[in-house]
Order: sequence, then C-alpha cells, then structure tokens
Amino acid sequence: MDTLTVVGCQFGDEGKGKVIDYLSKKYDITVRFNGGENAGHTVVIGGSTLKYHLVPAGFLQTHVSVIANGVVINLKRLVEEIDLLTKFRKDFDLKISNIAHIVTDLHFARDAFLEKLRGAEQIGTTLKGIGPAYESKFGRYGIRMIDFNDEKKVREKLQFMGKIYQLPVENEQADSLFSYYNKVSKYVTDTSSYLRSSLDDGRSALFETANGTFIDIEFGTYPFVTSSHTTTLGVTEGTGLSPKYFSKFMGVAKAYTTRVGEGQFPTEILGKEGDKLRLFGKEFGTTTGRPRRVGYLDIPMLRRAVKLNSLDFVALTKADILGQLDNIMVGVSYEENGTEFDEFDPNSKVDRVNYESFPSWKDNRRNLEKYTEFIEDELKVPVVLIGTGEERNQMEVRGDWST
Repeated sequence: MDTLTVVGCQFGDEGKGKVIDYLSKKYDITVRFNGGENAGHTVVIGGSTLKYHLVPAGFLQTHVSVIANGVVINLKRLVEEIDLLTKFRKDFDLKISNIAHIVTDLHFARDAFLEKLRGAEQIGTTLKGIGPAYESKFGRYGIRMIDFNDEKKVREKLQFMGKIYQLPVENEQADSLFSYYNKVSKYVTDTSSYLRSSLDDGRSALFETANGTFIDIEFGTYPFVTSSHTTTLGVTEGTGLSPKYFSKFMGVAKAYTTRVGEGQFPTEILGKEGDKLRLFGKEFGTTTGRPRRVGYLDIPMLRRAVKLNSLDFVALTKADILGQLDNIMVGVSYEENGTEFDEFDPNSKVDRVNYESFPSWKDNRRNLEKYTEFIEDELKVPVVLIGTGEERNQMEVRGDWST
C-alpha cells in the first residue's frame, strides 16, 4: 500500500499546508488526524490566498478528503470552510468521522477562563476551545458526531458539561449545534472502516498532522503545548488504523524557526533582525493573527524530530524568505552548565546556542544548495522538496525523488 504521513518538525506553522497541497494530487485520499481549528493551512493559487483550519490541506486536489476521529470539530467553522472551498472545487468527496468530538461554545468559554486563571503563566492558547474539547473527550463527557442521532442525548450532555464548567446552557446552544450538524451530516461515516478497506484495496493515502512536533501533548515543551498528538505516533490513534498501514514519513521544516505562544525557543531572534525576518516572511498566525516569534534554524531540534518521527524525508519551506537576509545563522549545538549537547530536549534548559554562519543565496543560488546539503549531512535524511515561493507550484524537487 502507498501511504505517506506528513508532520511538522518544529512548533507548527512550518508550511505543511503548501507541501500537502503540492503532494496531494498524487494520492487518492488525504486524511487529517489531529487537532482542530487551532491549526491553519495557507494555500496560494494564482494570487488567491486560501486559509482554512479543519478541512484537510489536500482538499483542493485529492479525490477524497477525510476528517478522522482524532480531530475535534467546531461545526460552525466546518460549515463555513466547506462553503468557502466549494467556490474553488465543486466535485469533492468529504468524509467525517462519526466518532470525532465537537467543540462547543462551552469549550470556548472554558478555554478563555483557564487562560485568564493562569495569569503570568499563560500558555498563549489560540482560545479556540481545543484543550477543553480534548479534556471533555478524555473525561468521557464529550459530544461526538454520532450523538446527533439522539437529540435528547446531546441536550443532556450539554447540560452536564455546563454543570462541570459552572456555566449556563440555553436551549439555543443545542439548536445551533443541530442546525450546523444537519448541514454536514451527509458526510459523516465510519472513517476508520472506510480507510482500512480503501487501503486494503490498493488505494493510496496522504496523512497530515496539524501543529508541530514540539507542541505535542507528550513530547513537546510541556505545558506550552497543544492538546493532541502531533507526531507520527499519533496517526494510528487519530485514524483507527494499525501501524502496518503506514509506510513512509515526511517532516516539514521551515528554513528558519517560528513559534506562536510561550515556551522554549533556543534560537529566537529578538530586536530589529527578528522584526526584519518576521516582515519578510509575513509571520503572523493564520489562526490568531498574532506576530510569530522568529529564530534561526535549529539543527538539534530537527535531529530530535527526525528520530522521534522516524522520518524518511524532509521538505524545507520558505527558503526564499530566509535568503533575503545578508548573513544566515544555524544553531548546531547547545550548552548547559558547560556541557555541549546536540539534540533538543524539551525538558532541559539551554544556556547557550552554538552557531555556524552561511552566506545568503539572494545573489548566488549555489549557496542555498550548500545550506541544504549541510542540513542533510547533519540530519542523515534527504531534503527532497524546497519551497521557493508562496504559490503552490513554487516547489523544487531535489534529485529523482518521488512519492
């Protein structure tokens, strides 16, 4: 069977949407398996910029798009996205897991309450209700898509959730949920069974994660993380497929590093140089609009991502943006208490980052190739795609690689 799982190697916002959109035309099925509308995909087509959050990034080119069971769904947002994307594609086939959990207004309120309660220790959450939605899922009081077959059950669950959060629940909240659900109900199905039978029949599939490796709930910079499994380790749980169905793994890394929210960021660039890179790269969150923190490429971080995700390939994005700087630095190792180490540990403190310098490639394309070869030598994994612009077709394939 032909499958490829694509994950982010950093803190999210690596350009996975562009890579997945580019790759998806080669696959029969594209599958989103984690997160919610806290993630954002940006695809540029003929000068038109599309930004969406729940529908798989391969929606515009693949034959079938699947929102799997690991995703938490804001029904209102989903309806809006489908309405938007159908302006660009009419003949789509969308399938939504019947056991995916939904995000309610109560989750939004809970998210804002918890973030305010943290005070100076705020995480920097997107306030999209994602954490509370997973909280209710694992607390066994969440609402699943399949529950809408029983109106009484949904209303009772909302009331119970309101008691837990100590928030009032009006009938209109349930009415609104049913209104949006009815607009997408025709897409709801047992996606695990669909995927299993499709792959057994020889169809190909592209699996896409939301967010990045180092905001994974288990392996990220806890507590400054998201609430889902963002690595290749999450694809089995998020789809209901056993490990035997997953054959190849690709990591997407921005040519530099960015982060939204609080938490570790060893190679962060502050001051005017950081402002310049942020401006060049239009580094403002797709979901929040907040300015992203920016920094140099972090080899120890990528090294950890390669090992944790068992990556076979790496795609490098926004090389054109980084190339606008006159002098380019790359973090190659850390120091802590006088000891040098070369792999990122989300639970350790970095006292110092050691850098190597590279010349810009804005006037010499060969310098980008040297930069890429250095990354490959350090990671022991081939860089097979390089993003050289924001348009979907501005992607270079290196060597004779193909999916």
